[in-house]
Amino acid sequence: MSAESIVRLRIGLQDTDPEIWRLVEVPAKITLKDLHVVIQAAMGWENAHLFEFHVGRERIVGPGMGDVGFGGKRPPSAARVELADLAADEVKRFAYVYDMGDSWEHAIKIQKVLPADPATAYPRLIDGAGRCPPEDVGGVPGFYAFLEAIGDPDHPDYDDQRDWYGDMFDPVEMDRARIDKQLAAIAARRKRALAKRVG
Repeated sequence: MSAESIVRLRIGLQDTDPEIWRLVEVPAKITLKDLHVVIQAAMGWENAHLFEFHVGRERIVGPGMGDVGFGGKRPPSAARVELADLAADEVKRFAYVYDMGDSWEHAIKIQKVLPADPATAYPRLIDGAGRCPPEDVGGVPGFYAFLEAIGDPDHPDYDDQRDWYGDMFDPVEMDRARIDKQLAAIAARRKRALAKRVG
């Protein structure tokens, strides 16, 4: 796989109905730690909690998640594993878990490995649907309780939930403009970092 390859990923937030999902293209040579940053931007999370990836039975952990696993062995660091490694091993699906309290589980499917378009900045959003739940809402059950409360002015928790969230929440609106802006910022930082390495 060449350094100019990109990977098209479908990221789906599990147990949501309708599913909240994103289709993104990212550089193949991205580390899973940097992929975490892309997922945060694409989904709409705030990067406020710990994370880990699951590839089959193997855990690949982010900072602060370096606990010892089975047999006294530390799991691999997300900063040392590249997406290209998974694609080369013919991994088709893996998982990403964000916030060990709310436990937001994401199914990630590697759809394609493609040559990069030199005129395109990566990562980039291709498609998606649904708005990401608010941080610290209480996982999937808490999210649906939140939606029920804010959707009914007569609900006993309506005022509390509106005050807690502090804004209107449209579960359908993905906010593509915000996602595109954040991914463009990541692409620009990546381009500057690569230019420094070459220079």
